[in-house]
Amino acid sequence: MEFHLLYEGELLSSGNHPKPENKHKIRKALHPQLRNLWLTNRNLRQYAEHLGNQVPPHGGTEDERFSRGITSLGKDWARGDAPNTFHFVPLVTTTFALRCSVDILLLRPHEKQLIQPDTSDLDGKVKTIFDALQVPDNAASLGTAEQGEDPFYVLLSNDNLISQMRVTADQLLALPGQKQPKASDSFVLVNVKINHMSGSPCDRWFE
Repeated sequence: MEFHLLYEGELLSSGNHPKPENKHKIRKALHPQLRNLWLTNRNLRQYAEHLGNQVPPHGGTEDERFSRGITSLGKDWARGDAPNTFHFVPLVTTTFALRCSVDILLLRPHEKQLIQPDTSDLDGKVKTIFDALQVPDNAASLGTAEQGEDPFYVLLSNDNLISQMRVTADQLLALPGQKQPKASDSFVLVNVKINHMSGSPCDRWFE
């Protein structure tokens, strides 16, 4: 399975200690993309329906089974206390015996980066992206899930499931719509390839 995730906007380096809500802003931008992946990818949708069929009242329409299946996954990755509870649904988990490789294109507006690259800043921005791709340790500072964010879709249960990584950095000339980027803005394209361990009981769902 292979797909792309997009993000445009503020991207702070982890070296600048971005607050959890800064990382969650990125997570919120990726959430609807991953939700659409679960809704439209035939294998993922069938897997969620399969799980939903194991949950009472069982049966029902495809949409009802899908909803119950996703809800059951979200309960396994709940963070925070009611009423500020987030139910995260990661795609890549050890439960599914999955790993993934990521190929990141990171565009930044600093022209000087092309002449004297600041590798610490680049590493810090990549670390922020990784944090935003995974289930957070806690949700205490994330507020409440907004409409359409329960459950909340993320890529990873933990970034140690990234088996391979490549990063290409270049100059950001303008954001889509010809918006002039701020110094902290970036445009990020993440190519994700899902790898499953041979013999996994989930093989047929994650090809």
